[in-house]
Amino acid sequence: MIPESDALAGAWRVAREIHDHRAEMQGHFEGHARFTPAEDGVLHYHEAGRLNYGAGQIFEAERRYIWRRVPEGWQVDFDDTRPFHLIRAADHPARHDCAPDLYILRYQFEALPRQWQSQCRITGPRKDLDLVTNYYRD
Repeated sequence: MIPESDALAGAWRVAREIHDHRAEMQGHFEGHARFTPAEDGVLHYHEAGRLNYGAGQIFEAERRYIWRRVPEGWQVDFDDTRPFHLIRAADHPARHDCAPDLYILRYQFEALPRQWQSQCRITGPRKDLDLVTNYYRD
């Protein structure tokens, strides 16, 4: 299932668990995100919150993406318009090759409009991470 813009638009509470296998550290991000509709089929995503990582280190963190509806699903780009990945379906993993590391992303939209989840596995010589992000309607 690929959601339409209206199912994603608006405010979300975000909870992300991070497991860094290489550093043997855990992290947790708590914050808020908003999908803001722009021109036809485009959503601007902004996330901000606090990241608790490792030995009690707390950081302010944020990220921005551009989600663009395309016939195949959602094209997700970085806010500077560089391509990130294409979401085709929940059962079809999205890929981002950030040489020398590889990002494999999976999305679960079945619980929309109240919540959804993304899972990201990052492997390579620089990274070995699992990120699970839950989104709850604000």
